[in-house]
Amino acid sequence: MANNFLCLNPSKTEFLVLRNKYDKEDSPIAINALDNMEPSVPAPLVRNLGVFLDPELSLTGNVSKTVRACNLCLMNLRKIGNTLTIDLKVRLVNTLIHSRLDYCNSLLAGASAKDLWRLQKVQNAATRFIAGRRSLFSTSDLRKKLHFLPVKQRIQYKLCLLTYKALNGLAPAYLSKLVQRRKHKQKNLRRDTDVSYLERKYTRYCSSKGAFSVAAPAVWNDLPKPLRDSASVLSFKANLKTHFFKKAYDC
Repeated sequence: MANNFLCLNPSKTEFLVLRNKYDKEDSPIAINALDNMEPSVPAPLVRNLGVFLDPELSLTGNVSKTVRACNLCLMNLRKIGNTLTIDLKVRLVNTLIHSRLDYCNSLLAGASAKDLWRLQKVQNAATRFIAGRRSLFSTSDLRKKLHFLPVKQRIQYKLCLLTYKALNGLAPAYLSKLVQRRKHKQKNLRRDTDVSYLERKYTRYCSSKGAFSVAAPAVWNDLPKPLRDSASVLSFKANLKTHFFKKAYDC
């Protein structure tokens, strides 16, 4: 750090000890991160680039922070909801709610169904706010009418977009190295001759299923071949949203 003219502020520096949820050993009470700093107590939750990380990297804490911030915005929006038009409500939801739901949402590829449902309830509440409906009203038809992708499909959309950029030299090198096109096998199989597929990486650990190198090929290989072979990012994004929209609402 000294070579790059960087230094740490002891009063603002937090440390996180990563561990497996099945690990029976207790976390250290304090650790010596640097020689010129006093022993620091590991934090249960740290923030990095706006994402809250926990020791198990489950991102449950990040989901809780996102849900809390979105619910606070919705509570304030409901106070002025009667004075807003439908178009203005949609703009506010996209700006204040969907922007938070979509921020770094590709990290939620391996999130639990419970955490995804918590985020989906936020989008459902925002949809009811736009339509002026009560909390018990179903939102599936409303989301379809507003052309809102559900939370799960929004995560898959971001994964596929990052994968497309990584394969076409539009993403950072560290991200492009995580995905590789499928190589030809000795057996003459029809699926192996398609170079638009990616090499799948399998893992038996649930905590590893959210890794980009594991989650991205799984979602990418399920896309239709014409979509994977899109000529530009703009056409890929437009057709990708249509694909997930039809998949989400069975239309």
